Amino acid sequence: MENEELKEKFEKFTEELLKWNKTHKFTNYNTKEKIYAQIEDSLYPLEKIKDKKTALDIGTGAGFPGLILAIAMPETKWYLVEPLKKRYSFLNYLKILLNLKNVTVVPKRLENAEIEPVELITSRAVMPTEEIIKIANPFLQKNGTILLYKGSNALEELKNTKANIISKDKRNYIFINKE
Repeated sequence: MENEELKEKFEKFTEELLKWNKTHKFTNYNTKEKIYAQIEDSLYPLEKIKDKKTALDIGTGAGFPGLILAIAMPETKWYLVEPLKKRYSFLNYLKILLNLKNVTVVPKRLENAEIEPVELITSRAVMPTEEIIKIANPFLQKNGTILLYKGSNALEELKNTKANIISKDKRNYIFINKE
């Protein structure tokens, strides 16, 4: 995908999120600059995951990081798991608007979804690390990777977990590999 096409899609996403936010309050990001910062945050670990062919995002919400990564990784089949109806509708609308043929929006909790195991699972601030790993494992291929977008308390949550961590500002990008 060309850079110009990517920019256009991110711009449309931003405009729609600002519009929908007025009614549905999906996020506190109420300016283009704040949304662009979240897009940048979602894309930061892209180099380390861009080769994955199948991926799943737990609790996609307003699109961070799953929808943003799906836009940037058009060759990857993405499952965006979002049980809340308003958010699911928003994600489905954007899938159509942005012509994202690589996206399936799943209107269920992950535990109730029927999805074949994938190479990559992402999640941002959905629940404590141990819980995410527990519910994600059945959906992760052997040698797959879980990428968690966590805040500063992430290190405390990882006491018993083998992980690679990349830190930027107040964000910790945590990579956990399934053996």
